[in-house]
Amino acid sequence: LAGDAPHLLLSAGSPARILAALAPASASASANMGTAGATRDAPSEPPTDAPGSVEAFVVELVASELGLPAAQIDVDEPFDRYGVDSLLTMSIIRGLEQHYGPLSKTLLFEYVSVSELAAHLVAAHPDEFTAPDAGAEVETELAVETERAVETERAVETNTETELAVETPTETEVETRRDWVRAPRPAGAPAPVVELTRGEVDDIAIIGVAGRYPQADDVDEFWSNLRAGRDSVEEIPRDRWDHRRFYSADKDEFGKTYGNWGGFVRGADRFDPMFFRMSPLEAEHTDPQERVFLETVWHLLEDAAYTRERLRGHQTGVFVGMMYGHYQLYGAREALHGEGFATSSSYASVANRASYFFDFTGPSVALDTMCSSSLVTIHQACLAIRNRDCDLAVAGGVNISSHPIKFLQLAQRRFLAEDGRCRSFGDGGTGYVPAEGSGAVLLKRLSAAIADGDRILAVVKASTVNHGGAGAGYSVPNPKAQGELVRAALERAQLRPSDLGYLEAHGTGTALGDPIEVTGMLRAFADDMPERIVVGSVKSNIGHAESAAGIAAITKVLLQMRHGELVPSLHSRELNANIDFDSTPFHVQQERGPWPTLVDENGRARPRTAGVSSFGAGGTNAHIILQEFQAPAAEAEAAAAVGDVGPQLAVLSARDSEGLVAQARRLAQRLSAPESSWSPAAVAWTLQSGREAMSHRLALRFETLAELGAGLRSYAAGDPQVASWTGIVDLRKRVAGEAPAPRPEAYAEAWVAGQRVDWTLLHPKGAPRPVSLPGYPFAGDRVWLAA
Repeated sequence: LAGDAPHLLLSAGSPARILAALAPASASASANMGTAGATRDAPSEPPTDAPGSVEAFVVELVASELGLPAAQIDVDEPFDRYGVDSLLTMSIIRGLEQHYGPLSKTLLFEYVSVSELAAHLVAAHPDEFTAPDAGAEVETELAVETERAVETERAVETNTETELAVETPTETEVETRRDWVRAPRPAGAPAPVVELTRGEVDDIAIIGVAGRYPQADDVDEFWSNLRAGRDSVEEIPRDRWDHRRFYSADKDEFGKTYGNWGGFVRGADRFDPMFFRMSPLEAEHTDPQERVFLETVWHLLEDAAYTRERLRGHQTGVFVGMMYGHYQLYGAREALHGEGFATSSSYASVANRASYFFDFTGPSVALDTMCSSSLVTIHQACLAIRNRDCDLAVAGGVNISSHPIKFLQLAQRRFLAEDGRCRSFGDGGTGYVPAEGSGAVLLKRLSAAIADGDRILAVVKASTVNHGGAGAGYSVPNPKAQGELVRAALERAQLRPSDLGYLEAHGTGTALGDPIEVTGMLRAFADDMPERIVVGSVKSNIGHAESAAGIAAITKVLLQMRHGELVPSLHSRELNANIDFDSTPFHVQQERGPWPTLVDENGRARPRTAGVSSFGAGGTNAHIILQEFQAPAAEAEAAAAVGDVGPQLAVLSARDSEGLVAQARRLAQRLSAPESSWSPAAVAWTLQSGREAMSHRLALRFETLAELGAGLRSYAAGDPQVASWTGIVDLRKRVAGEAPAPRPEAYAEAWVAGQRVDWTLLHPKGAPRPVSLPGYPFAGDRVWLAA
């Protein structure tokens, strides 16, 4: 074999397929298999007798596709033991369809052995079987054939130098393996549910969201791209690496990648070390994922209108998902030769650095469940809050493609889409497109969020995590487990499938991955099938963000709830031919449109509710149910009454003058299309109480948002035309002075001079609920280890 052996082992995957690859075209399979038996033709007649004959029929069909003797197929062994991949799966399904008509293309992922598949066929097609007494004869024939195979195997073992054979288990081994098989749950039986005490204490509020995604510097730009149906996938940018060095259109060329597309975060290579109390040398040797996530957490606190000072005294946890640490490959050779420092890609440091800088004292955890990582972090954070391990929690994920080795690895495993498109539920999907992202949500107990006047974006009604177990293959999703996952989440939330108005699916866009997911959802809803549910996947817009995929999906749903709109899933005009959508309640959202509200039996609007799924390649599945927050009528009226009329004071600050100008520009742009519910007092209060005061300061007096926007634009242009105050404060010195009179002008003069003020005195009717305003405009030069 010489140099071809490793490549052959990777591509073939099973003894039978390796033998087939080595054998000359004219040689028969039996010559390569020893004397255990000959390759059989596919069975031409369907079984017409007992279930035992159905097993025999399936055995012969599988054996013919694998090029194995039927006696060597153990009916209780998983198909993946014999190297059944997706191509063989489709071939076997086509063979079954010749006798049974159209079948689900995911059958071999639902029923992972001959015995399970045969039992399903008997149950699903009872009219096909009319001779109940023929099964014993077939079982006898199989027993004789198995005994012969065992004897032949023993003979082969004595002559291994000249014979090759596929291992056949003994009867004892078979019985032992059968003992390992978990008893299946009866059809229609509910998934086991962890009992929780119902009430407000169990619901978790999302009070802030922030993130950066391909071609989107914040969630507002992310929403703009989603709403416009923009495809944010692009060629690998030159600021990462020159992809032409590693690209080859030949998928089989070793050491090359056929994929040169992805979704990329702008400015992931730029950083301001001093802002986060890091030296330039330390920052250069720190994984950019750690740096980007630090900035995300800063923006998250700003979105929730929290400062580090306000959080002191509260236990705040950090839960972050990751799955790649390739940055540490840079400089490895130099470090080994004593010519430089070794870089670090510590997962734990991503969470711990955030806890350190923001002075969080709750749990600080980084975890890797592959593509479900960031959704699992939200589940873990909710558990921590319920267990009172923390009062608030930052939960999310980060994924930055920092090294070309990642694309080489994905290409070797044939995971990459050939055309650079994620076709979620669309036809022609050949793989996925890697994407970057960094996102997080701020979580808090719902009762506490209501009491503290937080802006509640949505409520986590339930979350579940499970594993696919021993399914059809290590990286093959298990529709049974996925169905149980969604069913358990609905039961925990005390909801029915018809309560869901939208499903944000995992939706990798592969030919069989998407049908498997649809099958799993149908299993979850089997006893209570809704009439219609809209589905979509953010992967079609930005690519597959891997460890950040779950938080990207959660962010999309939160934005759809905020705006009452559903955005299109791209590349799905032609739907996946392996999914019979007409026979399901699922409708893929292909255009932008309103998110209709459901009504109860009394005609009252019900809160919008959505499910979000995320499945890891290693088998860890997660599902979260989000629900729109509807404040009680009395509270809503009280909140609407808060908000002073008359002069208000907007305050901005930055570490330098350039940052202050950038802030003014960004806020002015945001105010050009404000939310209809915003009040001048709410904007003023958010800036006063929800932002940390830095050295370069600006204060503007205004009465309307239009006036504030004009004043910000004038200041940015160097020609202020409204009442404004500026100052530079030495933060190391405490400025003493008498408390200013509770008037905007007096407060402005005191604040720009560095004096501490009590902002609540400017809002005698009570503090308004904060609103979402642009985050701090981080600056910085390129910080990336030279390669």
